[in-house]
Amino acid sequence: MKKILAILLVAFATVQMTFARDVITQDIKQLPLPARNFINQHFSNPKISYIKIDSEFLSKKYEVVLTDRTKLEFDSNGEWEEVDCRRDTLPSTIVPAHIKAYVEANYEGVVFNKIERDRGEIEVELSNRLSLTFNAKGQLIDIDD
Repeated sequence: MKKILAILLVAFATVQMTFARDVITQDIKQLPLPARNFINQHFSNPKISYIKIDSEFLSKKYEVVLTDRTKLEFDSNGEWEEVDCRRDTLPSTIVPAHIKAYVEANYEGVVFNKIERDRGEIEVELSNRLSLTFNAKGQLIDIDD
């Protein structure tokens, strides 16, 4: 019985890996509704260069690249995980108010270039090349230069 179960698990994993491949499109309708809403809310007149849909084991990840080279990453539910504006300014509407207040009070004149969210922590990259990490309570927990 254990051998049959093991064989079935291996077969299932093999089938999943076989059908897991990336899809590249420009059709914004391929994104989950929360991802589409996020893009339209924070970017005026967004022009999509491409959308990469990465089918992983039982889930999907979405990577959107705009024509201005802004990169956005979303999870399978369409919740944002990362927004990277390269050297351009990140829309301020994405950054939580407590992080904006901390940066304005401690780093005058800098702008946000990137924000990443993972397991309750938010990391922002600033135009002065500092990376600040905040925990779920809004407290600064790490600074990288």
